[in-house]
Amino acid sequence: MNKSKYVLLGGGLGDIVLSTPIYQALKLKYSTHKICVLYKTDSQEQILRNNPHIDALVKFNIYYKVLSYFRFIKPYTIEYAYLRPSFAYTDKKAQEIIAEMVDVSLEHPKLQIFLSTQEDIEAQNMLAEYKNPIVIHVTSLTSKDQMWPVEYWVKLIKSLPQYTFLQIGLTSEQYIPGSIDLRGKTKVRLSMALVKHAASFIGVVSFLSHVTNAFNKPGVVLFGPSSTDVWGHINNINVVKNLPCSPCVDLLIGSVCPYGQPCMKLISVEEVHSALLSQIGNLNEEEKVGG
Repeated sequence: MNKSKYVLLGGGLGDIVLSTPIYQALKLKYSTHKICVLYKTDSQEQILRNNPHIDALVKFNIYYKVLSYFRFIKPYTIEYAYLRPSFAYTDKKAQEIIAEMVDVSLEHPKLQIFLSTQEDIEAQNMLAEYKNPIVIHVTSLTSKDQMWPVEYWVKLIKSLPQYTFLQIGLTSEQYIPGSIDLRGKTKVRLSMALVKHAASFIGVVSFLSHVTNAFNKPGVVLFGPSSTDVWGHINNINVVKNLPCSPCVDLLIGSVCPYGQPCMKLISVEEVHSALLSQIGNLNEEEKVGG
């Protein structure tokens, strides 16, 4: 056991995506060790599946709980919310904060998702049914204050009839009229593949907004209570109002905004419309240069 390095996953799915660069860094630092990742949910496992820098991806069952409790193994724990990162950090991205927690530095800070060829094909075939598909993710389990008004979404979709909007998420999340309803119909792996192969992504700060970074997907991310310094990615246009009361996600900790979410409501449909067209235009230019 002393020749293995253990990582115990914690936090939400977005945090698991944000942790992905550390496994390559751990492998570089501890080249003679096995990198063993202990997951708690099937969704966590799906995010890290096929990662070539992880030697073992195993369920955190009673066996490993006992080993950990009696200190036979001493796993690094991926859980950084207690640090209140939106207050404590203005010069580090979330993946760099996580890297500090496992005592590595990131030579490769880009997020990493490894899909199979079959998963790519499944997503491409599914998207082929739609004209100019855009994946949208409209809310976050982390903070219900991260919700752009439904009427804004509806207006945005109506303003862009040349695109098809595919809503991914949980069945408990509010449906956006005018979108293709894929809530509860795609597992984590397929959701990530759809983001990879769609024309673009629009959404709040969530695990899918982080997935865009792994695939260099030009997206539009709506920031309200969260910090762009910590959770923003350069491949996206991060729309934020920088109000005096934000970022507040580490202050409210799941409580409802007492001011009625002005940080989200002040993001106009026109801003998001323009940002999306800018990203699509940039993508088309890159394809011309590359092709």
